[in-house]
Amino acid sequence: MPELKHGFKISTEKCQGRMPCMRACPTHAIRVKNGKARLIPELCIDCGSCLGVCPSGAISATTVPFAELDRFKFKVAVASPALFAQFAIKETPACVARALLDLGFDAVWEYSVDIELIDRAITDCVKKWPGPFPLISNSCPVIVRLVQVAYPSMVEQLIPVEAPREIAGRELKRRYSLELGLQPEEIGAIYITPCQAKTISILQPAEEEKSYLDGAVGISEIYNDVLQKIRKTTNAEGSPKSKFGIGELFHWGTPEGEFPKLSREHYLPLTGLTDVIKVFDDIEKGKIRNIEFLECHACPGGCIGGNLTVENLYVARSKNLHLVASMSRPSPEFEKEVERRYAVEDFSLRRPLKPRIIEGEVVNLLERVKRRKRADELLKGLPLLNCGLCGAPTCKNHAEDAAAARADLSDCVFLSRDRINFLREIYKK
Repeated sequence: MPELKHGFKISTEKCQGRMPCMRACPTHAIRVKNGKARLIPELCIDCGSCLGVCPSGAISATTVPFAELDRFKFKVAVASPALFAQFAIKETPACVARALLDLGFDAVWEYSVDIELIDRAITDCVKKWPGPFPLISNSCPVIVRLVQVAYPSMVEQLIPVEAPREIAGRELKRRYSLELGLQPEEIGAIYITPCQAKTISILQPAEEEKSYLDGAVGISEIYNDVLQKIRKTTNAEGSPKSKFGIGELFHWGTPEGEFPKLSREHYLPLTGLTDVIKVFDDIEKGKIRNIEFLECHACPGGCIGGNLTVENLYVARSKNLHLVASMSRPSPEFEKEVERRYAVEDFSLRRPLKPRIIEGEVVNLLERVKRRKRADELLKGLPLLNCGLCGAPTCKNHAEDAAAARADLSDCVFLSRDRINFLREIYKK
């Protein structure tokens, strides 16, 4: 099993073992042992729920430092639509694009065409899908990993269509290679990301193929520099002009942004991991019927609510609605380019998505059955209060850890007075 990369890191020096990260993790991927948080890599889905709750700032997101991009001869920014919603209304997308060029990028790729292509591909896939339904969007890496880890029986329902950012990376490398005479590896396709999860989807795609993108830079990392460049520009003269217009861009990454050409009663947009999990639970129970496509975003409000954004979610949402309302209709040139590319390109995933291999699957079947029975027996002796003081989020998790020899059952404070004294020693000031 290859080593799993993740979009954040835990500083053991800063960690005080206060457990809010453990309690916030939706897949129970964090344990707190000896006063320090540690990660179970195969259970982590890179949702970032732990990032905002750590009281000591011990958990931080990881992205590619901007300085590392100098290894490319030609650097192209592929900006998430969420980037343009971080600035005031007067600071137009053209001004933001100009600032990215001033910041050191050689080009800014406007990928409205790529988004329209994927919308069409999703619509065609849903119409031709033999079942089971609903199909689930895969543009949010957290949702993909959630299904792989917690709902493996639903992996085949993840729609087998590439995300627009990947199609953009593929197309820009092809086009600039022809125009500039450079090799594709000399062209850096850099995604300006609203969350750390998309960074990991580039460094280690869930389908185990190499990404067409070469890295990601967080919006929060370059926001101040972009804002400074914008304010130094006194007018929009010289701002890059889009050949096809940028209107379609702003729908993507917000609720109903991936809206395929389906009847609304067959389409359900979801934002926020808590609500997504509730719906996924209902799908497993057979309660969701007549829904053909689920558009799922782990972050509240979609990508504009990502944990590497800067602006208040609702202010950003207002700005995004303004951008959508002010966009012009797609030009004939835009439509012509969409028709041309849709006829000749393949938008399907290069490899099928599979359930993630977790620790229990590494051992043989007999050992897994023994551990499951052992965990069930141990659970009967626990108080089922899910207090977390053992260092696991629930009593069930603690029983499973003890059955796999990853923890001692006596770590439960209700089974050992010494455990309480041990915790007092660790956490006393």
